[in-house]
Amino acid sequence: MADDLSKEQLKPEHPDRKTGYERILTDPAPPWFVELYPGGDGAGYLQKLERHSVLFHQRSASQLVVSFDNIANANDLSFAREPWGWKFFRDAGWSHMGVFARTKAWYRDPEIISYFQDRAAEGFFDKYDRVVFAGASMGGFGALTFSGLVPGSHVIAFNPQTTLDARLVPWETRYRFGQVQDWDLPLGDAAQTVRTAGKAYVFYDPFFDLDRQQVQRLSGENVLLLKTWFANHFAAPMLRKLDILKPVMLKAMDGTLEPTEYYEMMRARRQLPMVMRGIEGFAEDRHPKLVQQARRRFRVLRRAAMAEAEGSS
Repeated sequence: MADDLSKEQLKPEHPDRKTGYERILTDPAPPWFVELYPGGDGAGYLQKLERHSVLFHQRSASQLVVSFDNIANANDLSFAREPWGWKFFRDAGWSHMGVFARTKAWYRDPEIISYFQDRAAEGFFDKYDRVVFAGASMGGFGALTFSGLVPGSHVIAFNPQTTLDARLVPWETRYRFGQVQDWDLPLGDAAQTVRTAGKAYVFYDPFFDLDRQQVQRLSGENVLLLKTWFANHFAAPMLRKLDILKPVMLKAMDGTLEPTEYYEMMRARRQLPMVMRGIEGFAEDRHPKLVQQARRRFRVLRRAAMAEAEGSS
């Protein structure tokens, strides 16, 4: 898999070039290993495929979340690597199947597709009352598409792509490595697979054109497109900055998150510098007076928030 490493990682002195035996002497063990090593209290397994690995923790007997790596994790060779959302799902007490991606191929791989098809056929997911598929960007694509194997499952997707098939999204200019994969394989278009989902919570920035065009391909009464204004491609980090990611995730996992409730929590975004910068970048040339008003309002809200924080400390 050396072809998947960056130029920096291919340098002889880079730590990712160390052998597994060398790394095990110097790098910390992954946190999930505490549960699954022979003396651990947990139950589960790690199954390594050619281009992906699947880590499973059995916790709740009735609730399972399946998460998928995003593109930023694909070249992470560290021992401490965790599946997407691992700590959060552990703390929530859910059983968790986390998919590690070893390549930026958008899960266009017969082996990982067959793995999930086989688990679905053998009734693995039927053991749980509630199944949730989750991820961000490339992982959001994985969540939306693989959920099609478990009808009725909920989906939580941050800034997802619905497909990179140029025949369906000829306007998509990102992710060249993903675009050249085999898009004739199954589970390649979230616009089709989302139809069988329970609820699909999709978070995106309506001012980020390519993300907006991707998610607008999704339709159905079960699809909830939730705006994260001026978050760009970083919806989940914005919610984390607002300290609302945890309650939003928990309610979405239960299928009880309502748009009105979500947007009430999102009102706090008006105090974020990243939002003010986004407003300036988007509208300063076209609507300078409105931007000036927004700056004044932003300063008032920031001062009020800082005064409230000082008063409660």
